[in-house]
Amino acid sequence: MNIDYEYLSRIRRAVALYTNKKTSNILDGDFHSIHKGRSMEFDDLKEYNIGDDVHDIDWKSSSRMGTTLVRRYVTDRRHNVMFVCDCGRKMLGDTPKGESKREVALMTFGMLAYITGRNGADFALTYPGESNLSVSMFKSGPEHLEALLYEYEKHIESDGKISLEQTLKNVISAVHKKMIIIVISDMDGIASIDGNVMRAVTTDHDLLAIGIEDAMLTGGAAFDNDLGRYEKRFLSFNDKLHKLELEEREMVNNIIADNTKHSKVSLVSVSAQSEIIDSAIVLFERYRHGNYGYIKTTI
Repeated sequence: MNIDYEYLSRIRRAVALYTNKKTSNILDGDFHSIHKGRSMEFDDLKEYNIGDDVHDIDWKSSSRMGTTLVRRYVTDRRHNVMFVCDCGRKMLGDTPKGESKREVALMTFGMLAYITGRNGADFALTYPGESNLSVSMFKSGPEHLEALLYEYEKHIESDGKISLEQTLKNVISAVHKKMIIIVISDMDGIASIDGNVMRAVTTDHDLLAIGIEDAMLTGGAAFDNDLGRYEKRFLSFNDKLHKLELEEREMVNNIIADNTKHSKVSLVSVSAQSEIIDSAIVLFERYRHGNYGYIKTTI
């Protein structure tokens, strides 16, 4: 399937609504992967935030603009953001709000990559595929984003030979630089990552995750992607099965909450494209304040 670059237009339109809001400094703050030291190459000015070095305040520019501005240097802004995006037939399913998980995953990656690029970061993409690690170069810009969107769209429905967890392990073994790693998967995919693996990642890197919610299999009409038909009504509308499914989901969410909290990982979930940017802002704000784990919130 050829990608329709209405994707990029939709991403730009969505992000444009937030140009003067928190997306403009989404990567400011404390990250393990931020470059240490100081480059003498001046980049630009930004508004002072709590935690910024007061020695970087540009008093002349601040006086002229009527607000406190600090100098930003090239190394202060150049993060390496690695997107680890899940794939497989499961992405053909729907979210609880009736949207395609596939579309929500593509737009989540696209919007976050676009925003991080606008914040001066380089970004790369990897996903579960063949046994060997396939990871893009760290770059930024719309052409790079277009190429990665096309690559992800080609593979998003394919079941890889390696797991999401193994993909994450391969990334930290093969890429020898500090990274902000953003995992995009469904909730079962996040739950499949062992807590020890998460802790190994967060020893040297920042790890954040966005989980795409799954539609219920019971309590209403459910389509079986494997069989290519709707599930029989006596199963999908069975009250006991519905109760068991709710209990199973609660158990999965508890596992995720426990693993992410003790591994210093922040996680939010989304069910619709309209939630992506607000959820991403919540995710980064929570991470910067050390609010780890998974707390389901309504955006």
